[in-house]
Amino acid sequence: MRSFEGQHSDNVAIKRTREQKQRQVAQLKEQLATLKVHAAPAIREALVKRIAELDAELRQPPKPEREGRERDREDAPRAPRREGRASVFRSDDTGPGATSAAAAASAAFSSPRRRS
Repeated sequence: MRSFEGQHSDNVAIKRTREQKQRQVAQLKEQLATLKVHAAPAIREALVKRIAELDAELRQPPKPEREGRERDREDAPRAPRREGRASVFRSDDTGPGATSAAAAASAAFSSPRRRS
């Protein structure tokens, strides 16, 4: 089961930069060249197919960079930070009658001989 939607284990393609794709094509071509003769034909076909897909992607012109993002980050004021949540642990409570965790633990688990 997933812990939340959108995590990396979802069936989502990994986004790679142009440089990463070029490196991957070079690595795949090297793997294909060093593949043994007795290797399974399916492995060879998968490598050839992936190299062809990456070559097709690299032949397309690069997408223009977004101009608005960088400019907006510098000039726009930041959103205020969220306030922290109240603690869910009893040892962090600071209300009336609150005792420290150490004092409560020592009272509960101390030997009856040491109680005074």
